[in-house]
Amino acid sequence: MKNRLTFWLLAMVTVLFASSCSQHRPIDINDDIRDPSEHEQSVIQIAPMVPEAVQILLQEAESQQQHDQIEQALLTLKRALSISPGSALVQQHLAELYLAEGDYQQAFGWSNRVFQQGPTHGSVCERARRTLALAAEMLNDVETQAQALESISDCTLPAPKKY
Repeated sequence: MKNRLTFWLLAMVTVLFASSCSQHRPIDINDDIRDPSEHEQSVIQIAPMVPEAVQILLQEAESQQQHDQIEQALLTLKRALSISPGSALVQQHLAELYLAEGDYQQAFGWSNRVFQQGPTHGSVCERARRTLALAAEMLNDVETQAQALESISDCTLPAPKKY
């Protein structure tokens, strides 16, 4: 199992490194970050508790982003962060928005914060690590990229074997 994980990690780093040497493709947050995280079979799924006002603001920011109102989406997310400053979910939304817009330094900073202080299991954990890996790739930080890719599997806690 460990050898397979090591092989997978090295293969991913090689592919990602090779792709960083070529032209970068646009990042699709749903395809690259959110969808893979939602389909993991972890026993533990962390659903961060956030106030209803923050949930509404997150939905509003999503809508603004879909309508290419990026500045408004950033302001909305910052309002949500002012209500719930320690919210890993809001911080992750900021990281993803910055990543989608090509501000890799900001995406790196916000996703690294979630990586360091956010949940250690579930989809927000995975999303933070995927975002961090992509931002690090774009910033040519191979060490952080490898660390983030390697730690994605730590976000999944499989069910115990039944005998």
